[in-house]
Amino acid sequence: MARLPESPGIYQIVNQVNGKRYIGSGKFPHRRRDQHFHCLRHNIGSNQHLQNAFNKYGEDSFKFEILMTCPYSWIIELEQ
Repeated sequence: MARLPESPGIYQIVNQVNGKRYIGSGKFPHRRRDQHFHCLRHNIGSNQHLQNAFNKYGEDSFKFEILMTCPYSWIIELEQ
C-alpha cells in the first residue's frame, strides 16, 4: 500500500517510564522520527536530555506521537 503524503506538524517523543516528553516540529514529522531514533541509537542525539534518557531506559520505553498537523508556516509558533 502506498504511503499517504505527509503533512507538517507538531510531534512528541514520550518516555513511557517517567512521562517526560520531547516536543518537536517538522515539515515531515515521520522523517524526523526516523532521524531522531537513528541518532539516538548511535548516541549522537542533538538533545542531551533525550539522549541520556534513551541510553538509560532503552528504545522500547519511547513512543513517537503526532500531536497535530498544521500549515508549515505555523509550526514554529505552535511548537513553542
